[in-house]
Amino acid sequence: MAAKTPKRPPAVAGLGVDLAEVARIKRLAAKPEFLRRVFTPGELAYAGKSRNRFERLAARFAVKEAVIKALDETSLPLNAIEVENTESGRPRVGVKGRPGLQLMVSISHTASYAVAAVIAFKA
Repeated sequence: MAAKTPKRPPAVAGLGVDLAEVARIKRLAAKPEFLRRVFTPGELAYAGKSRNRFERLAARFAVKEAVIKALDETSLPLNAIEVENTESGRPRVGVKGRPGLQLMVSISHTASYAVAAVIAFKA
């Protein structure tokens, strides 16, 4: 019987971290064009269900910026990046047009700040 080759963990392609100020996102969210340019309809619906709407928007904004940093793609439109939650509440991020892209994300927020960290893996 041949020995099995151990599986290697996926190689990291990039890491991105971002901090967003909730008050800044609240100010910018007063402009509908900002909301359309940055967030997907699903993200807006998710945030709109909560009394801490702007904290949730700031957290998603931080994820989008962290994804751009992890992928090193500054031309990527913010609304092409979508943050969802699994049934357990864990965040999951996807990028339109990139079905095989593997990203890990962690988000945290307070009433004042939101932070996100994203790890991108090589395909």
